[in-house]
Amino acid sequence: MRRSIAAVLAVAAVVASPAAGNQAQTPKRGGTVVFGPTIEPPCLNALLSTCGYTLAIEKVLTPAFALAPDLTLKPRLVSGVVVTTKPPFTLTYSIRPEARWSDGVSVTARDFIFTHTAIRKLLSTNPDAVVPQIHDRVQSIRALDSKTFRVVLRSRDAGWRGLFVLVPRHALRGESLETVWSDRIDNPKTGRPIGSGPFLVERWERGKQLTLVRNRNYWGPHPAYLDRLVIRFREIAGGTPLPSEILELLRQGKVDFAESRDYEIVPDLRRLPGIRVVPATIDGWEQLTIRMAAGGHPALRQKLVRRAVAYGVDRVAIVRRLFGVLDPRYRPSDSAVFLERHASYRPNWSSYRYRPTESRRLLEQAGCRRGTDGIYVCAGRRLELRLVTTAGARVRERTIELVQAQLRRVGVEVELSFVRGAVLFSQHLPSGNFDLASFTWLGDAGASGKKNVFGCGSPLNWSGYCQRLLTRDLDQAARILDADERGRVLNRADRQLAKDVPVIPLYEVPTVLAIRKTVRNVVVSPFNFFWNAENWWLER
Repeated sequence: MRRSIAAVLAVAAVVASPAAGNQAQTPKRGGTVVFGPTIEPPCLNALLSTCGYTLAIEKVLTPAFALAPDLTLKPRLVSGVVVTTKPPFTLTYSIRPEARWSDGVSVTARDFIFTHTAIRKLLSTNPDAVVPQIHDRVQSIRALDSKTFRVVLRSRDAGWRGLFVLVPRHALRGESLETVWSDRIDNPKTGRPIGSGPFLVERWERGKQLTLVRNRNYWGPHPAYLDRLVIRFREIAGGTPLPSEILELLRQGKVDFAESRDYEIVPDLRRLPGIRVVPATIDGWEQLTIRMAAGGHPALRQKLVRRAVAYGVDRVAIVRRLFGVLDPRYRPSDSAVFLERHASYRPNWSSYRYRPTESRRLLEQAGCRRGTDGIYVCAGRRLELRLVTTAGARVRERTIELVQAQLRRVGVEVELSFVRGAVLFSQHLPSGNFDLASFTWLGDAGASGKKNVFGCGSPLNWSGYCQRLLTRDLDQAARILDADERGRVLNRADRQLAKDVPVIPLYEVPTVLAIRKTVRNVVVSPFNFFWNAENWWLER
C-alpha cells in the first residue's frame, strides 16, 4: 500500500505527540529545548524582508492568522472576520478580547492601523525591503471600537488572511521601523522585551544563538510549558548545516531538535540513542521549468516534444532512489498548483509515469528522427537540452543526474550546468538562457499566487508559457473568496498545465527531523516547525 507525503506528515505528527507514548501523561512545565543548527538571520524585524523572517518570531509576534499544518489559515489574534462578497470588498475584524501585549497593554484596532500605516510608508520608500503583503491594495482602514476595525480593499484578494503581522503601537510610535529591532524585539522606550505570543526574545548572542523565554503574561489558552526555546545558529557562516554538524550536536546533547535536507543522514540518525527520526516536508515543489519561448531549444515550442520529455522522466524512480531511505512509499507530486496536504489537491499529472515507448512515439509524431548516436534530431537540430540549476544542493544534483540518464535512454541529450543561486535567479531565468531549469517553487497556502508563475507575461513566468484561458482562470482564482470554488478553478488550470507541460512537477521537498524523545507534543508543520512550540514539554 502506498502512502502519500501528506500521510507521512500526519503520521509524523502522531509520532511526535504525547499520545504516541503514554496518553495519561500530563504536560510538565519547565526546561529548555534547543533547535538547530540553522542559518542566522541578519535582524529580527518581522516587517522587513531583509531580516529573513525567522519563523520562531511568529511565537513572539502573533499574526492575525497563522498557517496550520493542514494548510488552512487559522485565526490567532482575531476571533473572526466578516467579509462582504460584493464591492466594496470589506473586511470587519474582531480582535480577541483577551489579546494583549506582554506588558499588559491590550491589543487594539490602533495597533493594526499603526502597522498598516507603517508598512505603507515603508512601501513608498523602499518596497523591496518589506515582507510581501497586500497593504498596497488597502483603500481604507478605520477603527470601529477598540477591538473592532474595518478594512476596505480596492479589489478582492484571496490572500487577505495574510494581511497582518502586528507590531505594538505604544512601543514603536515615533521609532524608525527601518532600523528598529535589529537584534532584539523590545519596547525601545523601556528596553524590556515585548510581544503578543507565548515567547519573548530574551537575548541574541550573535554567531551563537537566539534565546526565547516564556511570556508569563501570554493571553492564550496557557503560558508556554517550556521555560526557554533556543535557536542555535551554525558556527560556520552561510549555507545549510552539514550532516556532520547535526550529528555531532545531537551526539553531544547540544541540540534537541534538528532538521536536515540530506537524506543520507537518516541511517546515522536512527543509530543515535534517544532520538526519533520524523519524515516531513517543506512548503515547496522541486520541478523542471521548460523554456518554450526565445532562448530555449526550438523543439520545446512543440507540445508533443514537451510531453515526450515528461514521459521520459521516471519521477517514481527518482523519489524512490532519493527518499526511499526515509520512507519507501514516497511518490511524486501530481499537481503543479496544490501541495498534497491541501484539501483541493487533485492528481492531475498522474498520467505522466515513465513510458519510454510513448516518449519516443511522441517525438517521432513531432517530426523528430533518431540519429546514429541515439539522440533525436528535430527540424535539423539535435535534441540536446541545457539544464541549469543551483550548485551545491546535493539532492537536486542527484535528481538532475537521474533525469539526465533517463532522458538519454529515450533519445534526449541533457547537458548539465551548475551556477550560484543568485546567478540562476538574476540572470539565467529572467533572460531565458536555458532549456530546462531545476529549482524549488515555494507554495502558498491557497495557491492564489499562481498567476505570477504561469500567467501570460507574469514576472516569474520563466518558461514563456502563455495560455489566455488559463491566465484568466488564475486571475479569477486570485479573487475568489470561497476555498472550494477557488480549488475548482485552480484544478481546471492545473489540468490545462498538464496538457501543455510548461513545467514538470517532480516531488514535494521532504525533510528529515531528528527530535530527542524527551521532547513531547511536537506537531510538525511544513511551514513552521515551531507551529505549536507553546505546547512542547519535556519528559524528565
